[in-house]
Amino acid sequence: MSSITTSAIDTPARRSVERTCDDLAVMVLGVVALVAGLTFRDYGLGWDDYTHAEYADLLLRMYGSGFKDTGALSFANLYMYGGGFDMAAALLHKVIPLELFETRRLLGAGVGVIGLALTWRLGRRVGGPLAGLATLLLLALCPIFYGHMFMNPKDAPFAVAMVVLMLGLVRLAEEYPSPSPRTILIVGFGAGLAIGCRILGGLALVYAIVGFVPLLLEEVRTQGRREAAHRFAHVIYVLLPGLVFGYLVMGLIWPWSIMQPDHPFEALTLFFALL
Repeated sequence: MSSITTSAIDTPARRSVERTCDDLAVMVLGVVALVAGLTFRDYGLGWDDYTHAEYADLLLRMYGSGFKDTGALSFANLYMYGGGFDMAAALLHKVIPLELFETRRLLGAGVGVIGLALTWRLGRRVGGPLAGLATLLLLALCPIFYGHMFMNPKDAPFAVAMVVLMLGLVRLAEEYPSPSPRTILIVGFGAGLAIGCRILGGLALVYAIVGFVPLLLEEVRTQGRREAAHRFAHVIYVLLPGLVFGYLVMGLIWPWSIMQPDHPFEALTLFFALL
């Protein structure tokens, strides 16, 4: 009886703390967005800003020519990276009254704030509202992330894409063996964005397989080998549409990757050589 009473007393307090944490998280996101919106013009040029802007023009020219102009597919070494951010900045520049590099700073700020919001939701899902708030504050107060979200057209978008993929994988683990269509979409979209930004994003899928091993072993223990294998096969089957969608996203932002089947492996070999 005492435990029931204690639970009844604690529940409203716990809910109040959760609401407070969520309200504070929304306030933090609002403050960061406001500060970023007021200061994005104060950031200068990155060392490869002109190169990335040229890469974006080549990509858009390739799409505009129906893939007749393929200069983007051999430009410097950037053809081994995705150009999603660069293309988005170039397109945004056509519709808002800002200089190109101011537009790139503004878009970077927007991507960074989205990354903060997604990191909050990921931390909240894993550890609750307080953990989500703590995760958000730690990342928002990290000078490296905050500065790079304005200036770095490769690493900052890649980091945000990885958070999308991690959020999908966490949801997949929670909903296993019957992931919702939303979870399937998030996994596919996150994988396409991450690998499309940088081929090393594909390693997250390898790590995910390792992370799912304890879950699969528990399935074998409780369900038996045959049923565990059947449930695992079912998950792979329902994930296929999401992975196909992710492949299309990857091809859209990194067209070189789908020109030949071995191109992603070629890029992976190059990046490992540079490590």
